[in-house]
Amino acid sequence: MHSEILKPFSDGWVPPTCAEIAEFKKAVGWSTNELAALVDVDPKHLRNYLKEKTYIQGKRIQYSTWRFWLESFGIVEPLKLEPTKPYLQSKIFSSDKSQWREPVVSELRVLVTRSGYSDSAVARFLEIEEPLVKHLLHSPKKVGSSPFHVNHEKWMFFLGKIGISSLTEYKSPPNLPEACLKAIGEGYEPPNPKDIRQFVAWTGRTPSELAAIVGEEESRLGFYMSNRSTRQTDATIEDRVFGVDGWRAPNFKELRTFMNILSLDPMEIAHRLKLSKQEMTVALATRDNGMGKERPLPVTQEDWFKLLDSLKVFNTDKIKKLTAREGRAYYIQYSIWRLLLQSFGLVEPLKLERKI
Repeated sequence: MHSEILKPFSDGWVPPTCAEIAEFKKAVGWSTNELAALVDVDPKHLRNYLKEKTYIQGKRIQYSTWRFWLESFGIVEPLKLEPTKPYLQSKIFSSDKSQWREPVVSELRVLVTRSGYSDSAVARFLEIEEPLVKHLLHSPKKVGSSPFHVNHEKWMFFLGKIGISSLTEYKSPPNLPEACLKAIGEGYEPPNPKDIRQFVAWTGRTPSELAAIVGEEESRLGFYMSNRSTRQTDATIEDRVFGVDGWRAPNFKELRTFMNILSLDPMEIAHRLKLSKQEMTVALATRDNGMGKERPLPVTQEDWFKLLDSLKVFNTDKIKKLTAREGRAYYIQYSIWRLLLQSFGLVEPLKLERKI
């Protein structure tokens, strides 16, 4: 095997050929099924990379799968990375009000990011309006050195809720569920998006930087960090919404699903269906899925079918495939997650023996 296939991704890694994968498999003495189980992938998928035809077609084995094998069998050493943390003053953690210092906006931003909590959750913890939280956390117009005016009692409550009540806790690794630190076959359960967000924030790296470490697309890692990736909901749309006979208008939930699966601009759809901005806001809201969301929208059949025609939706086949995908949970790939944990020393590489 040439040296380029043993390099880290960012150092010029070159994917192994089908022959090199076969050579590795022979060297460690593990079967295709066993190697596939090690990274939680389908053996049929893995067998394709052992075929010359697949290599000629330009298909390559995923970096994280390959790298995880190499580290697990001791062929290469894992990366050794250290987290980087923005400086926070210890006085903002003081439970003694006389010693406490009011945090600045940049410190609030660091702690919220580190916690992994959503803007809405932070708003509830601090008992302030969510739009103000969004402005404080995300607006470029809000200077980071500006003081964040909050009383001591509310701030202490906030720190307790996010689980970072001291400078020591801030510097410590995130308190991740034990199951997501285990190996496949030993009780492993994938991390939820909040766990991933906490880990990413603790490393001090951007999603882009971490994605480059494990050879993953930044957008994909970002998706795993979003709550939407594991949100399992009823994403079905009734057939008669698309049929002429017995037609009824979509309800709020169905319209939201329709826009999500086709990546449509909500305000444009509101305009074309003659819906008000308020009606579209209600349709997009996910926290309230009560019976009110089951009522058909005030949309005419003519406007609805004009929209379907413009989107080239002529039958329900495509819609059913997309809604099935929308209602499914997607978890970060095991090899990607494990490599990240190993790189920052939160878990040790597996020490697997060769069967030869």
